[in-house]
Amino acid sequence: MLNSVLVSRALPLALSYLLLVVCTWSVDLVLHKAGLAWTGRYLGVAGALLVAISFSYSARKHKLTGHGILKHFLRFHSNAGWLGTLLILVHSGIHFNALLPWMATGLLMVVSASGHVGQYLVCRIRDEVKQKKKHYGIAGDRTDGLEQQYFWDSVTLGAFEKWRFIHMPLVTFLGVLTLVHLATITIFTNWR
Repeated sequence: MLNSVLVSRALPLALSYLLLVVCTWSVDLVLHKAGLAWTGRYLGVAGALLVAISFSYSARKHKLTGHGILKHFLRFHSNAGWLGTLLILVHSGIHFNALLPWMATGLLMVVSASGHVGQYLVCRIRDEVKQKKKHYGIAGDRTDGLEQQYFWDSVTLGAFEKWRFIHMPLVTFLGVLTLVHLATITIFTNWR
């Protein structure tokens, strides 16, 4: 079970997501203790820009830009998305005073979780399951537990392959919420 895809890939995924939450809380705490909570407003802008720039991966993947190695774009997308999410979460802090910020922050966490799943699991799980099946020659009469491990690895792969069908509409909806957030700030901010 310790060599299963679920443990070897999903555990680092969960730790990365937990690290995002802990880092958000820590940075927010430090800013408040230092009397710099007001900087959160600008961290939201920086985070949104990082997330927007991270979409260069999608542009490269769909051949809208022809230069660069795709895996480097994916790594940049993942890292910029993680850091941008951190900055946006610090921006949101715990100062929710309307429905829109609650919805946007909750959706941001779901999109981040979905992105973690895609980054760490889909490609690597597929390759690992194929390698295990080939290496162990999984057949019907084995009794050493390999069939069971292969089964759970296959179930895990099947579940995570569907992430794209969830991730992309969520990203789109998050983009709409972000635009609504920007519009409400523009409309209701006192610009004196």
